[in-house]
Amino acid sequence: MHRCRRIIAVILVTLASLLPLGCADTDAGKGPIVVGSKIDTEGALLAKAIILMLEDNGFVVEDKSYFGPTEIVRKALLTGELDIYPEYTGSGMLFFPDSDAKVWQNAAQGYEMVRQLDLQTNNIVWLQPAPANNTWAIAVPEDLAASEGLVTLDDLAAYVNRGGYFKIACSEEFVTSPAALPA
Repeated sequence: MHRCRRIIAVILVTLASLLPLGCADTDAGKGPIVVGSKIDTEGALLAKAIILMLEDNGFVVEDKSYFGPTEIVRKALLTGELDIYPEYTGSGMLFFPDSDAKVWQNAAQGYEMVRQLDLQTNNIVWLQPAPANNTWAIAVPEDLAASEGLVTLDDLAAYVNRGGYFKIACSEEFVTSPAALPA
């Protein structure tokens, strides 16, 4: 079991060095480091990895993984209820809706903008982002795409607006986030 924790901790150290993490300004002498995550499995696994890394390095940690959707977790970070949680760089578009939307056409520029704005506005530090990409997309069966000429989301919208049958399975956040399905 101890060996497994060490392997996970090594993986965690690697992940933690790559992921953008929101960090509230806290005094380490005032209690445990409160680690949170959104309600998705990916975020919760990353939070658990962060917890293991911190504990293996002697920190007292409070686990608040599966804390809630983006809006709730973000508010908890800003109010000091959470000290750290894994976040998607693209969520910055939601955090700063008045920023230049064209910046988000380039992931590096979007990250740099949200990093600067969050530091200046909220004293929140974003670490270096992971090289991976987690873009929301909608997949359709190949035969439907071919028969209806579906290549873009605009094509899919036109198909649905013509009365085409379409069933979608997705998270609540995908349905409600202004950066996802409503866009």
